[in-house]
Amino acid sequence: MHASVEAAPVVIYQSSNREGTTFALSPDTKRSLQARFGNQLHISPRIFVAHQTVHSTDEDLQRIHGALAKQLLALLTGLDDEALSAVGNFEFRNSVTDELV
Repeated sequence: MHASVEAAPVVIYQSSNREGTTFALSPDTKRSLQARFGNQLHISPRIFVAHQTVHSTDEDLQRIHGALAKQLLALLTGLDDEALSAVGNFEFRNSVTDELV
C-alpha cells in the first residue's frame, strides 16, 4: 500500500481571477504528504500569485506551471529540495471542476 501512496500525483488546485491565481494542495494530497513526510511538512493553506497584466493570459499560466511549479510546491509544503525531489509527479487542477489545467 505504501507504493500506491507514492504513485498518486500531488494535486495542486488553482483558481484564477482577473488579479491572479490562488494555489492550494488538495485534501488527499495533504493527507498523503503528511503520511510520507510527517513533521517535515509545513503546509500553507494557499499561495496567491499576481498576474503580470490585468488579464490572465495563457503565457502567465505557462510560466506558473513551468518555471514556478517547483517553487509553488515548496511554498505550499515547506519541504526542502531533497524532500521535494522525492515527491514525484504533480498536476494542476481546477479547484471547482477538478479538471486538469
